[in-house]
Amino acid sequence: MLDNLKEYIKMFFNSRLLPITVVFVLLFSILVNRMFELQIVDRDNIIASGASNTIKEKDIKATRGNIYDCNGKLLAYNKLSYNIVFSETSKLSGMTNDEKNQMIHRLLYILQKHGSELSVEYYLQYEKGKLQYQVEGSSLERYQADAYSVQGGVKALTQEQKDTTPQEMYDYLIKKFEISDSYDQDTAIDILAVRYAMFINRYAKFQDIILAKNVNENTVAAIKENSELLPGVDIDQNTSRVYKKSKYFAHMLGYTGSISAEKLEELQKDGEESVYSVDDQIGISGLESTYEEYLRGTKGSKEITVDGGTSRIISEKTTKDPVAGNDLYLTIDAKLQEECYHLLEERIAGILISNINNSMYAGTRGHSTKDIRVPIYDVYNAIIQNNIVNVERFNDDDASVLEKATLNKYKAKKKVIVRRIRQLLASGSTADAKSISSDMNDFLDYFYKILTENSIVITESNESDSSQKSVDTSDATYKSYANGSLSLSKYLQYAISQQWIDLDKLDIGNDFYSTQEIYKKLVDYGIDLLENDTTFTKMIYSYMIYHYELSGRDICLLLFDQGDIKYNAQEYTQVKHGITSSYSFLIRKIKKLEITPGQLGLDPCSGSIIVTDVNTGDVKAMVTYPSYDNNKMANQVDSDYFYTYLKDNTASPLLNRPTQQEIAPGSTFKMVTSVASLQEGLITPSSTVYDTVTFTKAPAYGSPRCWSSSSHGNLTVSGALEHSCNVFFYEMGYRLGSGHNGRVNDKGGLARLKKYADMFGLTDKSGVEITESAPHFSTTDILRSCIGQGSHAYAPIQLARYVTTVANSGTCYDLTLVDKIKDVDGKTVLNNSAKVRNKVNVAQSTWQAVHNGMYRVANGAEHGSIFAGMKKKFAGKTGTAQQNTLHPNHAYFLSYGPYENPEISVSCVIPNGYTSSYAMECARDVYQYYFGDKKVSGGKATSVGHYARTND
Repeated sequence: MLDNLKEYIKMFFNSRLLPITVVFVLLFSILVNRMFELQIVDRDNIIASGASNTIKEKDIKATRGNIYDCNGKLLAYNKLSYNIVFSETSKLSGMTNDEKNQMIHRLLYILQKHGSELSVEYYLQYEKGKLQYQVEGSSLERYQADAYSVQGGVKALTQEQKDTTPQEMYDYLIKKFEISDSYDQDTAIDILAVRYAMFINRYAKFQDIILAKNVNENTVAAIKENSELLPGVDIDQNTSRVYKKSKYFAHMLGYTGSISAEKLEELQKDGEESVYSVDDQIGISGLESTYEEYLRGTKGSKEITVDGGTSRIISEKTTKDPVAGNDLYLTIDAKLQEECYHLLEERIAGILISNINNSMYAGTRGHSTKDIRVPIYDVYNAIIQNNIVNVERFNDDDASVLEKATLNKYKAKKKVIVRRIRQLLASGSTADAKSISSDMNDFLDYFYKILTENSIVITESNESDSSQKSVDTSDATYKSYANGSLSLSKYLQYAISQQWIDLDKLDIGNDFYSTQEIYKKLVDYGIDLLENDTTFTKMIYSYMIYHYELSGRDICLLLFDQGDIKYNAQEYTQVKHGITSSYSFLIRKIKKLEITPGQLGLDPCSGSIIVTDVNTGDVKAMVTYPSYDNNKMANQVDSDYFYTYLKDNTASPLLNRPTQQEIAPGSTFKMVTSVASLQEGLITPSSTVYDTVTFTKAPAYGSPRCWSSSSHGNLTVSGALEHSCNVFFYEMGYRLGSGHNGRVNDKGGLARLKKYADMFGLTDKSGVEITESAPHFSTTDILRSCIGQGSHAYAPIQLARYVTTVANSGTCYDLTLVDKIKDVDGKTVLNNSAKVRNKVNVAQSTWQAVHNGMYRVANGAEHGSIFAGMKKKFAGKTGTAQQNTLHPNHAYFLSYGPYENPEISVSCVIPNGYTSSYAMECARDVYQYYFGDKKVSGGKATSVGHYARTND
């Protein structure tokens, strides 16, 4: 038996199973030991650790709904994009401040190299060479509380902390984050912005910080290649908003953007805290904003287990899937919208070209609107002022020879001008506005303006500082300066003595200085502000242009150098050697729309067209010109471009003219006056009034004249509309105001007139679902109010509703841009239609008289040639309104057609468009396109007829 046992043992040790058995026993022993440690030895520690872990909900973002036109054409959608995000890692937590800063600097280099930008919030920025807060009010206090790590938040801030200047805050944070002074100021600001974002995220480390949005593929590749050097930096897939053919729809659709802290706080107060978080995108403007609730979708969620000790993610699982947003279908016809935009641009370009003068001559500008011209030098200047040629690029290393030469001219001229400014600001200078040139007056005025903009000269008192005084505009010395009889030098020295100057900003400290010493510091401070001021720079270039020191030829060649127009060797050579004049060259480029009126910002440079379905109240087109690319707004691309070009461009491309440009309606208002006069029994459709050219019945109103210098004779209301006779409608105003023996009840007359304006929707907003200015019915001068002057002010969309109501003989709609809303499965969740605001119940004879008058406008002897040859007949009303003698009149045409059975209305407004005939031609072009007559845009300026400047 013992032998058998020995034999068995011998066989076991010689067996191949021996190693496996040994390994198995060893592993089993380790497992048993580990289980003993976990369950017995470390039981209390594990329980405590598990209790400290937290489970948090993290959002899964929903896909935003699409936007379509009335024919199902896609206008706005989402595409896959990449964000650069940052999250805490164990490696990062072991890094020093300097190492973190170097890592961020490396990231900044990659972003800059590949054309991407940081998207973290900047609370401090340099403006005109000086640090400024980028937030104010409660947002500023919240920032200060976070920066100082104040327990108890804003309420616990001390007054000293609240009074922290931007420079003091910058110095404090630079020291806090140990940002080296070896970085230039722009780089330091960028690093500071990222470090601050990391700092305020310290209590929610499981949340990613978005450092850059919608970066390109080259940036993504570079980040991945350098991942070892960028701990915590990663690429996150996301979606970005895309707008197709954006310039045609930008103002209407609006755009999305990051939700601001203020907006988030506002939504949380409204109980929306579960819907939005700090890194969400939200509709900022337009329909994106109005229909945010429908478009945004419903977020999903995932459950995240976060380590209680490190705030890092241990595990996560999806608990709720996101639901995509609903799709928005508009009443807008995209093809019609696009065509109207081009037709309007071509017409405006044609008007501009016909009025550009090859000299300095500006016609009657400043005296009357009769024959205002545009000097070619205004065109040269506009090319610089509106950044078509960007003077900042003259400083680039790869600047052309001409760019460098132009920069040297500028620097030399700047020295001369600054020296002259210093002479005029010398403490003993008595040179007042009346004794120096207009150019130097402009420079001195701007010097004073920049002091007030930077609150050096205090124009508004500080309620929290009773010792601080502000400029007293009733002071005799101030008045002397304001009327040009006292030098700026003497005035500023007086302002110092009156404590109207903020000495703290001059770094006076507690030292004693005389008034003259303080004044010297003030002048030096102002000159320093001018050094880096863009407006001052452009003023100098403007001076050079108008003083023949920067030629038109050079301006044209700079357009080639900067790629603003396509390079053509033959053209370049001809301009360079004077074979083609700069005037001819620029006229040709404007005609081809290689340089557009919207870029130049001269008169005219803008306009609007609105097309409505008169039987439903649907808006079929709502065009504003000029426009912009809302893709860049939504995705924060090329921000420098937007803040230098869009914001400063004199054509105001960010303004949605159809809904936000308030201007007097001029003679287009005369249909309201006609209806009021007929319905109030002041006239009948067959009554006549003789045109006396000058209206003399009411001396208190002066002697207002008709636009025509010769009488229109006896006119019925239809004839008065056809000829737009002012005297006829002055008479109606006189009668509405119960005129008798030269006296008029102005208030009573306006009240009677307003009743009818209200019937046509001219006393409230039009109903379209985007931001709209409120209309202003005239509150003064019944006579002039009857011809659309007085203090009337309406947005073009309100005039469009008005003419829509006329066209359909009395149904006043709340206009709409939205047809329906569908969910992600294509199910309709909302059918929308324009609501009827009211019915205009007037006699059929009243409608016939008004329609007949409008028909005669479009088909009579005066304007009939414009619509001649068209297959259908149309009706409309012209109008002009004067802004002032420095600008041409505004041009209007409100219309509908076909006349016998109206389908659409077309409203065209061209601010500073000279004469209403031009707006009429533009509307004609729209009808030709819409009804398939012939006219379509051709990509070049439309030649314009030569109409009398005073034609209404």
